[in-house]
Amino acid sequence: MAISEPSRTDVIAGAKGRATAAAWGAPFFLGLLLVALGVFAFIAAGLTSLASILFFGVLLFAGGVLEVIHAFRVRKEGRFLLYFLGGVLSLVVGALFFLRPLESLASVTLLLAAYFFASGLFRGITSVMDRYPGWGWDFFYGAVSVVLGVVLFAQWPVSSLWLLGVLVAAALIARGAAVMGASLALRRGLRAATA
Repeated sequence: MAISEPSRTDVIAGAKGRATAAAWGAPFFLGLLLVALGVFAFIAAGLTSLASILFFGVLLFAGGVLEVIHAFRVRKEGRFLLYFLGGVLSLVVGALFFLRPLESLASVTLLLAAYFFASGLFRGITSVMDRYPGWGWDFFYGAVSVVLGVVLFAQWPVSSLWLLGVLVAAALIARGAAVMGASLALRRGLRAATA
């Protein structure tokens, strides 16, 4: 039995199909991994909160070291004190975040609760006062944000154990879903272009 060679058009069509699958498949897989990581982060919200605050502490500390070094490199330009003090502040806060992660989580939670409350109050009041098109959605967002701020204040310091982890998880899930959606839109576009 003779083995037939594939035709040139079959080889080109196969290569185009693999290229098309690679163009949308890899981002889709990455999005799927981000969603899975987000689900894990949500399930282990306490561990995610702790890991996030430690990671943030290391980043602040490293940024502080670089800023202090930069301060000495530009000391003759007159901005030494600004960079030096900013670097020292980053070093101190980064070290505190790393050495006292639970207290740091409690502090960050209070800041986030205050932010949610204040921004929700601001959005709610301005949406009612201005009554622009779609103001109801901003009012709803503001009300939910105020309630979230109040709940975080009421449950503090326990809320500090889960809040940062839930926010990181939500960001991972949303980012993964966005990447998956974009890759599926790319697939539709590529199929329409080759059809």
